[in-house]
Amino acid sequence: MTDLSVRRLTGADVEGWRALRLEALSTYPQAFLTTYDEAAAVSLDTIAERLENGHSFGVFTGSTLVGIGSLIPQTKAQTKHRADLGAFFVQPGAQGSGAATALVEGIAAAAGQLGISQLELFVAASNARAIAFYMRAGFREVGQIPNATLSDGHAETDLIMIRAIA
Repeated sequence: MTDLSVRRLTGADVEGWRALRLEALSTYPQAFLTTYDEAAAVSLDTIAERLENGHSFGVFTGSTLVGIGSLIPQTKAQTKHRADLGAFFVQPGAQGSGAATALVEGIAAAAGQLGISQLELFVAASNARAIAFYMRAGFREVGQIPNATLSDGHAETDLIMIRAIA
């Protein structure tokens, strides 16, 4: 897809963001810390306020939102150079189109503009496709968290991955 664009989302994007977030949670429930029911219970007003005040980004094909991701800056004086990449999802129909790469690069560029020099993320060790994508996007594994999540009695190890921002 050549008509890709990335931008920071605002409260006006609330319905599209919520639809994608719920799709992500129903499609890949084990990939996120929030459950579908937890996300569905959050009001549109609350989501709109979070979008207005946060660093959520969207990737669009034309005017259609096809992916979302968040930049979560650290706030302590000694860690302000770091931020987490969170809630990253691209619709299955847009996967393989360059949308995910455009989104991660857009978020990385925004991080750099904020003075952030290191992006960090956590990904389930069993999620080979996501790990391969993040490695292609410049992330590298620096550690693991055994038993990071527990779902239906199954413990999952998370990989800790980082990417330097030039």
